[in-house]
Amino acid sequence: MIIKVGIFWFYQQKLIARSIKSSALAADSMGLIDSPFQHITEWESHQLYLPDYKELRASEYQEYPRGRVVFSQQSRRAIIYMDKSLFSAENKQKIKAYFEITDCLVLWKADPHYRVFSDTGY
Repeated sequence: MIIKVGIFWFYQQKLIARSIKSSALAADSMGLIDSPFQHITEWESHQLYLPDYKELRASEYQEYPRGRVVFSQQSRRAIIYMDKSLFSAENKQKIKAYFEITDCLVLWKADPHYRVFSDTGY
């Protein structure tokens, strides 16, 4: 089973993401396949939001709801960690479509690591 793994954000109901096919990566010792992409690097150094969202140049990666898609070889399921604000059917469908998740179960998990900047008290 091949899906894409990677990271994502939502901005104005649009998905901004970077992914790689799970088949291009090796599983870790726990049987998880995760991308090498880091939110801070993709946002600040690679400016993943360009050219579509030039207005985001002055923003920080923690200001928008975000998440990560990994794949478990053992359970044959996608695990999607994300900000709790993203748990809508519409957002889930956008994530599944982009990451090509069609033939496996999905475990949706709220993760405090992906809380938006404004939720952290800053």
